[in-house]
Amino acid sequence: MVWIAGLFLIAHGLIHLAIWLPKADPKAPFDAGHSPFAGNVRRTAAALAVAAAVVLTAGGVGLIAGAPWWLPATITGAALSAALLLLTFNKWWLIALGINAAIIVLAVQQKG
Repeated sequence: MVWIAGLFLIAHGLIHLAIWLPKADPKAPFDAGHSPFAGNVRRTAAALAVAAAVVLTAGGVGLIAGAPWWLPATITGAALSAALLLLTFNKWWLIALGINAAIIVLAVQQKG
């Protein structure tokens, strides 16, 4: 089960790169570089996406390896992801916000 959870964290992190790094597709239902609050945030969103990807991937690798730092890395990565989702919010991100909330809750439960 640890392997599955670790690979899930790695995949969740890498998905951020696939969504926020490519140029916006005019046919897409939304622009991942647009914020309803701040307008064009493509560079900020890309930086947050890279940070979330790196930290979530590290958390997944740490979990698989049994490293004690996987918990703070995972919680930090999910928080970065949630911040990115809120910055570029649209209705498509509701499920992703739920995934990040579940990651944080499950990770915090592992602390106790």
